[in-house]
Amino acid sequence: MLQTLRKGASTWVVRIFLGILMVSFGIGIWQGNTLFSSAADTTVATVGDTEISSQAFTVALDREVRRLQQQLGAGFTREQALAFNVQGGVLSQLLSDATVAEAARSFGLRVPDELVAREIAAIPAFQDFTGKFDAARFQAVLRQAQMTEATLTQQIRAELVRAQLYGPAAGGARTPTIVAQTLYAHRNERRVIDYFTLAPAALGPIPQPDEAAIDAYYKANPQAFTAPEFRAITLLIADPAEIAKTTAPTEDAIAAAYEERKGEFGTPEKREIVQMVLKTQAEADTAVSKLNSGGDFVAVAKELANLSEADTKLGTVTKGTLPAALDEAAFAAAEGAIGGPVETPLGWHVFKVVKVEAASVKPMAEVHDTLRDALALDAAQSQITQIQKSLQDELAGGASLEDAGQRLNLSVRKVAAVDAGGKDEAGKPVEGLPEAPPLLPGLFQAATGRNGDMIDTDGGGFVIGRVDTISPAALRPLDQVRGQVIAGWQAAETQDRLGKLAAETVKGINDGKDIAAAAKAAGATPGTVGPGLRSGDAIFVALPPALVTALFEVDKGKAASAPAADETGIIIGAVRGIEAADPAADAEGVKKLAETLREDFAGDLAGVFEADLRARFGISIHEQTYNSLIGQRGRSEQ
Repeated sequence: MLQTLRKGASTWVVRIFLGILMVSFGIGIWQGNTLFSSAADTTVATVGDTEISSQAFTVALDREVRRLQQQLGAGFTREQALAFNVQGGVLSQLLSDATVAEAARSFGLRVPDELVAREIAAIPAFQDFTGKFDAARFQAVLRQAQMTEATLTQQIRAELVRAQLYGPAAGGARTPTIVAQTLYAHRNERRVIDYFTLAPAALGPIPQPDEAAIDAYYKANPQAFTAPEFRAITLLIADPAEIAKTTAPTEDAIAAAYEERKGEFGTPEKREIVQMVLKTQAEADTAVSKLNSGGDFVAVAKELANLSEADTKLGTVTKGTLPAALDEAAFAAAEGAIGGPVETPLGWHVFKVVKVEAASVKPMAEVHDTLRDALALDAAQSQITQIQKSLQDELAGGASLEDAGQRLNLSVRKVAAVDAGGKDEAGKPVEGLPEAPPLLPGLFQAATGRNGDMIDTDGGGFVIGRVDTISPAALRPLDQVRGQVIAGWQAAETQDRLGKLAAETVKGINDGKDIAAAAKAAGATPGTVGPGLRSGDAIFVALPPALVTALFEVDKGKAASAPAADETGIIIGAVRGIEAADPAADAEGVKKLAETLREDFAGDLAGVFEADLRARFGISIHEQTYNSLIGQRGRSEQ
């Protein structure tokens, strides 16, 4: 019984442990720097008598946000995570865990310590190279993961309980043979498709709209002609690159940096080498003897190693790119010298140094300005922390951004109008904005007249913004956007007429018209593709997925249409041929599909069982506590 349970649970155990390790190694989730500040010991939710504490929720949410940041990059903010309702997914998982815990308590489910120990010993991360459990490695991995043995044991025990609870329900899943065969035939049917593109050119010129049409289109599409909200802002910028322009390193410092970094300004020695690799030292000694007696390298390599001239060429190499022993010998030999034999795991090497290109280093005069600028930038970056402190003192004392910038010799820039996307009133990007992704989103949430947060820039500095005035979004007058309205009307009219023509063309083909004739009438050249499958077949890559789907639902000779991927036209397709799939001819394929379906059914059964348990135990969400935790961070930053 326990062995059967272990077999079913092992994948759960390894999965959850590896997930913990992945997040822990990458971002250190277990201590400190949580998403929310510590809350009182309240309850977020309950399943029966099992509680989900505020602390458990905040730790789990913080872990999930950081996992997403690791996958998507640091630009993915906590605020974005909350906007995507990550917190809802976290709460759902915690409710699932609590349901298992409540069921285990109610039904008296227990997992023997011996089984937990065996599961731990079976985790590859805790095993030595022979596959045996290594206690020292076990402790080392836990330390690296910042995880205690008790925490790991609790996690594994919970997953084993889950397997006990849901295993019988999932184990009852079965796939009727007729279901697998029917789905196999559906998935593996292949079709050949004729197609062509109905382009706007088939319509001829689109006329200019009259005033009534212009006015109607303008009124029906106000969003397209509405100017976004613009804000006038003031930015105080501490940019190391700008500060560096006022910093002048001494010549002694530049000379010292040159000596320290000389390796960066040169090219290493390079050698052109030919070689032959032989099986035994005796053969290699014979090759060296022949070469030292004046033998031609290519001829000897052909005779003793059956190598062509091309096979002997290693090309031009630098030190450290060859096997260690060969590398050492090849870079110790003189130009033109025969070297070897040298043994490596590949065999016995005999080589010749054809050409040596000596290492070179650029003189300091050539890299002087580069070093000067780099030293100045380093010095500027080292000043940033002190500048931040001085600025905080200035602002705390009531100074404006303008006054503080003048006293600290920092750049202050005023932007007359910028939208949330960083564009000006002409729709062009505002030049010179600091590379600080959170800057504009923050300013477009801020009230006027208040300084924003100090935000780090990608260049190693920081920026503080202030909203001076706000110009709300407003519908532009028709006279200002007449050209855009006309272009929009013509584009919409083109799509409308093209859609009607496509529908007529499809109807004509379905009524018996040849697709080649339909393509010729539209000034298009037809193509043929297939046979291919209905889903995910690369052979249909040129066709819109919607068209492929539609053509797998109609009979041979019938047609359908769908917009082209680039939205420049509509693609018309018709079924040229159908190749039915025979489940009886691929018993193994049907068997694999049946197993996949069984696993899917098992997951569904486990889900139904869990839903029934939740209904039986009862779930309570403490919305006030939950909402306070979600909103807590925002309030703390105001």
